Formats: sequence, structure tokens, C-alpha cells
Amino acid sequence: MPRLVGRLNPRQGDRDLRLRDFATSESSAPAAPPRKQTELLPNRAYTSRLFWRMSRGLQPDRPPARVLDLGATSNANMRFWAERGFEVTCFDLFMHEIQRLQRLPSSPAALSKDEVKLRGLPFEDRGFSAICAWNVLERLPFVLAQQYARECHRLLLPGGLLHAVFVDSDAQLQMRRQFEIHDRQQLRIRSSDTAPRLPDAWVDAETKLMLSPFEACEIQRAPCSTREILAQRSKRPARRA
Repeated sequence: MPRLVGRLNPRQGDRDLRLRDFATSESSAPAAPPRKQTELLPNRAYTSRLFWRMSRGLQPDRPPARVLDLGATSNANMRFWAERGFEVTCFDLFMHEIQRLQRLPSSPAALSKDEVKLRGLPFEDRGFSAICAWNVLERLPFVLAQQYARECHRLLLPGGLLHAVFVDSDAQLQMRRQFEIHDRQQLRIRSSDTAPRLPDAWVDAETKLMLSPFEACEIQRAPCSTREILAQRSKRPARRA
């Protein structure tokens, strides 16, 4: 069964990510495959329950009928949406942000609060029905990922959906290093090929914090050392301050 993380900004009767507009009965959902921790460099297909839920729930006859892809996309991805009646817009957020970071000075002010607030996506408010962010947000510094999550919320129409895929830390192929004192002028490094893992609850809590602007959020651990997230913007208009 899916692992329900829960409503981030609860409003009575407003959550429909699973129950109304974007749901069929759980009995008809595709079965999730087992998760194998040894698949660090997989090249295969797997069943994604959350992507299935999003693609079934989107309505091409409801404006704006546009999907934003924030990753390094492919012709197959664009063709999938186009064949279902959606206009596709591609913006490689990670490459765009890396190029921008390389031009900044290496100082704490480079990612100050004011600097982060200047970051944005060059699209109009409520201009998209759905956004795909696959292996994008978790590759950015957390404060930037948080800002771009706010931008995704801004770009979605009420009820719009964000589908994200995060690569877990054990799939980043970072060697675990242990440092030991060899003598008073040398340290010895002992390395292993098993990356340390944070507890799942910690990782989920960080993801929930990143996506806090969204009304509803569901997280599922997926194969190939990934986590999938389906988040939804509230269908109600924002309250005025």
C-alpha cells in the first residue's frame, strides 16, 4: 500500500489527491515492484504508482493543458504528453542553476536569503496543469530547492500536480570514509563502498519541509533507490492577508 505522508496545510474537504479528481480505487492501481537497494546504476523500467495516478487524473480539455518538465527531458517524454493533448514546455533547471552558481563568488552571501528570493522560473502564474521534476530538486542546495518548490506552486493552476523523483543518498555512489589517527602528523582513511543512509523518517521530513507550500503531499519509496512524490496545489483560492 502507498505510504501516505499527509496533508501539509490541511483544510477540511479540500484534499482530493487520492480521493476524488485524481483517484480510481486502490484495487485498480498497478502493483508497486519490490525495492532492491543494490540497484545503484539501473537501466530498466519499473511501475510508478504515483505517475500513473497523475497521468490518469490530468484533463487535457481543462485549460491550460500544459505540462512543465524541469529535467533533462527526452523526445519520448514530450511525445507522451503531446499524444494526450498537452502542450509540453521544457526547462533544464539543474543545468540552468549550476551555470548560475558558477558565476557567483564563493562566499556565504552567494546564497543569502535575499539572493535566493531572486531565483525564479520564467513562466506565468497558474500556467501549468502539472510539473515533472525528476532527479532535479534534491541535486540543488536545500534553500534553492525550497525556493523552486515555491515557484512550482506558483506556476500550477489550483488543483495542479507536481510529480518529483528524488534519488536517495545510497544511489549517489559516495564512498563512506572513516578517518583514523595514524600518528601525530598523519591521518589514515578507510573507505567502503556502502554509502551511509539517513533514516527514512528524516528524509521524508526534509521532503515535506521542502514542499510545504502544497496542500497535499504523498511520498512513496520506489525501486532503483528513489523516492517519488506527488504534491498538489490547493483547489481553493489563496486567502488574502
